[in-house]
Amino acid sequence: MWFTRVSLQNPVFATMIMLAITVLGLFSYQRLQVDQFPSIDFPVIVVVTDYPGASPEIVETEVSKKIEEGVNSIAGINALTSKSYEGQSR
Repeated sequence: MWFTRVSLQNPVFATMIMLAITVLGLFSYQRLQVDQFPSIDFPVIVVVTDYPGASPEIVETEVSKKIEEGVNSIAGINALTSKSYEGQSR
């Protein structure tokens, strides 16, 4: 309530305070640095292969294991998982 009382008694003072807050806000907004396109390292890569008509066991031995061996030699991999389905490996 004190701001209302001061504003009614001294309208020029209240206007100057509001103007100062607005100018300070605009100045701060201009100096605000926001990176619109930050560099992002995607942590997940998915490899999908199709082997039509093969059972999950055959897909695992002939496709998934060979891909795992090849991909596992890449440095920086923390976890490696594979799923073998009928006719498909992920």
